[in-house]
Amino acid sequence: MRKKKIIRAITIIGLFALLVIILVPLWWCVVLAFDRTALEVLPAPSILPHEFSLFNFQYAMEMIPLGRYYLNTIFITIVNTTIAVMTSLMCGYAFAKGNFILKNFWFIFILVVMMIPFESRMTPLFLQYRKWGMLDSYAPLILGNFAYAYGVFFARQNIMSIPDSLREAAYIDGSGEWRTFLKVIMPLSKPLIATLCILQVLQNWNSYLWPLIVISSRSKQLISVGVSLFSASQTTIYYGPRMAVALISALPLIIMFLFLQKNIVESVAVSGMKQ
Repeated sequence: MRKKKIIRAITIIGLFALLVIILVPLWWCVVLAFDRTALEVLPAPSILPHEFSLFNFQYAMEMIPLGRYYLNTIFITIVNTTIAVMTSLMCGYAFAKGNFILKNFWFIFILVVMMIPFESRMTPLFLQYRKWGMLDSYAPLILGNFAYAYGVFFARQNIMSIPDSLREAAYIDGSGEWRTFLKVIMPLSKPLIATLCILQVLQNWNSYLWPLIVISSRSKQLISVGVSLFSASQTTIYYGPRMAVALISALPLIIMFLFLQKNIVESVAVSGMKQ
């Protein structure tokens, strides 16, 4: 019994040490963002700003159109998340409960596509969208979300755990396939939907390489590329403004994850269950 307590205490201390290692740089980033003295000289680490001010945020907003980048990113995130989640749910439902020709073959084909790195497909996709005249628009950022391979796989694994008896009961009551999907499957897939939404928001909000390649107009860029453009445009190392931009870009994701993190655990737990 005593040995278990010692192991438990060591585990708690180790986890607390890891938490401190992770949180200290993040807190220092917040401190530098609000520190007026954090410009050309990096101030000594401290718990609170040496001179509290919003100057760094004001300077960053004057240098780049952060508001515009935010609106662009929110628009792309909402559109892509809606498309990816709905198509993933519909395809996942079809692969989990449907019965059609070569179902297993097409599912394996989707898994193969998921395993191919995006970097290896990036050049052909760029040439394709250039031929279609879609460069410097949001079309290349949106069209690919109609085939969210990981979402299809994840949705299938979750929907497979829903008992077939519920679908059969709906059919007996006169419900069709679409009504069964909307009224039975989707209400039972709330953790799955929340998880897919979180993954899509993270993916779209942090997307950098593809928007940088296909969008040339700065007014159409996303917040991730905007942060990079801000850092590249500075000839002097302004620590405070850089940290302010980083904090502004990451804040929505932090808030969203704090409110929805339990849904990820629930969905992953359900995906490992079998009827």
